Amino acid sequence: MNRIFLKKNKLISVVMMVAMLLVSSLSMSACRGIELKNKTEEVEGYTESQAMIVLTNEMNRYRKAYTDDILKVEAGDSGESFEELLIDNVKAFLEQVKLLCMLAEERGISVTSQERDSIRALSELYYSSLTPEDKDYIGCSLEDVQRVYEDYFLADKLINELTKNAGSEISDSEAKVIEIQQIALSDEKKALAVLKLLKIDGLDFATLASRYNEAEETALSLRRDTIGGLYEDTAFSLDEGEISNIIKTGDLYYILKCTNGYDEKATQERKRLIENAIDTSAFSEVYEGYKEEHNIRFGERFWNDISLGEGSASTADNFFRLYDEAFPG
Repeated sequence: MNRIFLKKNKLISVVMMVAMLLVSSLSMSACRGIELKNKTEEVEGYTESQAMIVLTNEMNRYRKAYTDDILKVEAGDSGESFEELLIDNVKAFLEQVKLLCMLAEERGISVTSQERDSIRALSELYYSSLTPEDKDYIGCSLEDVQRVYEDYFLADKLINELTKNAGSEISDSEAKVIEIQQIALSDEKKALAVLKLLKIDGLDFATLASRYNEAEETALSLRRDTIGGLYEDTAFSLDEGEISNIIKTGDLYYILKCTNGYDEKATQERKRLIENAIDTSAFSEVYEGYKEEHNIRFGERFWNDISLGEGSASTADNFFRLYDEAFPG
């Protein structure tokens, strides 16, 4: 449960990497707020109805995946129920959103009138999607929905601003992933004989690999800076379909064949992971320093007593999904 919201934008990929590390370590002994090194700032948080928008969304998302019984499952190290941990996680998440909004304000980043109009339209869309049972359970108004969406958007906007240039220089060649086949042999003479069968006699690589390969795997997906050395340099120098000469790495003699010189899907995924890592680093430089100076917690009393209850007729689980659709990226 260290990542409670599944989104593709930078707010989730960066904030959840950094800020939600706090959440995974929370226990009921710390449920009154984040354990802080320095002085704690008690800030005005969200109303119970506003908090219930997020709590209900996550509750229903998990209920849909695991049935209603998930809420009472023992999930914490100290015997906490899933419901208790979920409430703690949502509270910690909203505290992080609030902290990001404070940082945005300090940096002069705000929601423009045009952006506010878009958020208002999104809020109306979400609110109109709620059933009477949803509205009764959550207890929120349209203004409550807009408040949460607006803060979430501002936190998202701050992340984009702090990371907009961080990963811009990552190229496909740097992130490239290729697919190869290998035959590893401990005897050089046998390796020479196999190479002859491949290059002169034209026998099938996979067939010979199934017979002679001493490594556990024949087919590999390979990316830069994983294996390194002559093996990696040789693999990336091959054209698709090309077979290498014998290379020696450690005690083994290898023959490599490039079967896919550019795995586009894997390359784009690796590029995304590299960019996310760079984004996280750029964000952390600013965020961590600010967090050290502003350790916040919510003081609203309802957090101590809130309960999600059993058998709720609410089914609303589209709060973040609608946001993703309205503000993709």
